[in-house]
Parts: sequence; structure tokens; C-alpha cells
Amino acid sequence: MFILEKPYVSEYLVDTIIQNDWIILDNEQIENAGIETDAFNLVSDNKARNYYLKQEYPLIYSNSENSISWVLENLPKSNLSEYIRLFKDKAAFRDLLKTLYPDFYYKVVDYSSLKGLNKNEIKFPVVLKPTVGFLSFGVHTINNQNEWDTTISKLENEISIASSLYPENVINASKFIIEEQIKGDEYAIDAYYDRNGSVVILNVFEHPFLNEKDVRDRIYIMSASIMVRYLAKFEILLNKIGEMKNIRNFPMHIEVRITENGDIIPIEINPMRFAGWCTTDVAKYAWGINNYEYFYKQKRPNWNSIIEKSDKNIYYFSMAEVPSNVKKDEIKNFDYDRFLANYSNVVEVRRINYKKNPLFAIVFGFTNNNEEIKRILALKTEKYIS
Repeated sequence: MFILEKPYVSEYLVDTIIQNDWIILDNEQIENAGIETDAFNLVSDNKARNYYLKQEYPLIYSNSENSISWVLENLPKSNLSEYIRLFKDKAAFRDLLKTLYPDFYYKVVDYSSLKGLNKNEIKFPVVLKPTVGFLSFGVHTINNQNEWDTTISKLENEISIASSLYPENVINASKFIIEEQIKGDEYAIDAYYDRNGSVVILNVFEHPFLNEKDVRDRIYIMSASIMVRYLAKFEILLNKIGEMKNIRNFPMHIEVRITENGDIIPIEINPMRFAGWCTTDVAKYAWGINNYEYFYKQKRPNWNSIIEKSDKNIYYFSMAEVPSNVKKDEIKNFDYDRFLANYSNVVEVRRINYKKNPLFAIVFGFTNNNEEIKRILALKTEKYIS
């Protein structure tokens, strides 16, 4: 079953579902999206609940973590709900990984206690983030005590914005985790555990940043060389994690960092979905595969063949964010044409309703120039707003 939810459903996902005649949960999002419901094979709450309560390892995919609420409410004792609770709670996830990373520093604190925390007990530099979060809301890298005070003063406004956009199961600011800053290159992985508990990797992204303070999701890149370098290593790590909880039939988006010593340290696992905002669709351009079909049909990419036939370009998806210091009701226009002139080989542009969402657009494209990636990282969307 597929559950479609806010904030964004791509036409590619909708077309894939219709072409395969897959079952879709009949919910409010179907009506709000303005999609012809006659084209869908819809199933009611009751029928879906009764069916999946009998499944030991429910096979369910969603484009958005907003669907977590339905699973937790309707299938509270299922293995799927157990996986969700584990991975959405960053503190519980760190507890799980203690056997693999016994020396990793982290501390869980109530939001109300952050201002009064004894800063002498914090092992700077650290990353501060909600234990239950999404995108980069409330995430900050803090190098010292002075930066700590400045950051805490900013949090209230950030959390207010996040709470208005996402339900509590997606972003919950009641607790924060303080953890050591993992220095190294960041990567993300779209993958799933199949019915037998083996991990299947569908994409590997490198997540470059402008500088050490940058935590944005501005651009994710993928290439044959990245896949060759890390595919096997990531498979080994993810299979270890899967064996800890006997995880099966479970789609996910994982973020990790690789240190100078070559250690791979997970940052977080996002349950029930691949890359958010349907950006996982970039796999059709980079690799010629449909990630939704590979998960639902339990297919495994033949990476040797795919990489052998692939070109040498760097593929990417890029997100044009609405600046947090700009009031949306004061925005009259965003100059898409001038903004997109910064990208050399655009294959698809998805314009987002920025009055209701934190993005102006999602851009898919490719390049063979690393300087272009740096230029995209340095773009300031403020310059294109009137």
C-alpha cells in the first residue's frame, strides 16, 4: 500500500502508482491534491487496518513522514511501528548504535532546560537538533559557549515555523539531542530492507556544504564514482543495523558521515520513505531506475551493469529554500528564470507553492563541473525575491 501525504506528491510518483494499479490509502491528501480518484485503486482506513494488522511485516511506502501518524495509530503493535518509533527518535537510535560506537558522545535534554544548561558540561563542538525532526529545522552546529547562547535564542522562532508545517510525529521540539560533531563528508542513502531482511541500496548521494556552519539541503549529488567507492561499505553497515532489529519490508533514507579515518557514522534514519519531497525521483535520470517499483516489487539493481553503462556526469537535485528571515506574505514574486540561469543542464524543475511551503523549487540536473556545484551552494535565494 502507498500513503500519499503532504507536503508534496510528484507526478512521477502518481503516474507510477496508476500504471502499476497499486493500492492507495483513501485519505484527505488524495482530495486536496485534486487528483482524479477514479484512476486510483483506493482502500479505506478500515480495510487497510484490518489487512495490515494480519501482516507480520507490512509492505507500506509513503512519500512523506506525515503518514507516520496513520501507522502508529492504526498499527500500533506492528513491526513497522516499532521501526518508526526507533528511527524517528534520534536518542533511541543513538542508544541502538552504542555497541557499534561505544565512545560516541551525546546527551538528551528537554527543550525547556536548554537555556539553563551548564555549558561547562558540554563537549564542544556539538550538533544540536530535535530528537524528532525533519529537514534541517532546529539543527545547529555549535563550536563554543558563546555560540550556544546565540543559537538558543534563535530556536523559538524556528520551532514555531516547523510546528506550523509538520505534525508532532514528524517534528517534535519537546526534547533535543546534543551530540558530538561528526567531522567528515556527509552522504545519504535511499535503501530498503527486503522481505528476507537484506538491505537493497537504490541510490547514494554526496551532500556537500558551503562551510562548516551550513546545514542546508541545498544540493545532493550522485555519480558512478561515488557509487563504486561506497556501495559495498554502506551495505555492510546497514546490514549490521538491520540484523539488530530483524528489519524487513522497510524503506528508508539514511544520512551518514565518513571521518578522515574512514569510519562511517550514521547521523539518522528517516523511516517509510526515500529522499524527501519526492527527490528520490532523481534516480530515473542518474540510473534509469524507478525507486518506487524497485521497493514495491522487491527488485535489486544490477549495479555492475548500471555503472558500466552510466555516463561520467554528476547528477543532482537542488532545493531553493525560502529564507527563514523573509516573511512569505511579503513575497510578490520569485524570479525563476534568473535563478535557474545558475544551472547548466536542467532536466526538470518543480515549482513549489512557497506561500505554504519552505521551498521555491526543486531542480534536477547534471554537470561535469565541480565549480558549478560550488556556485549552487553559494546561491542566495534572497537575490531572486521581489
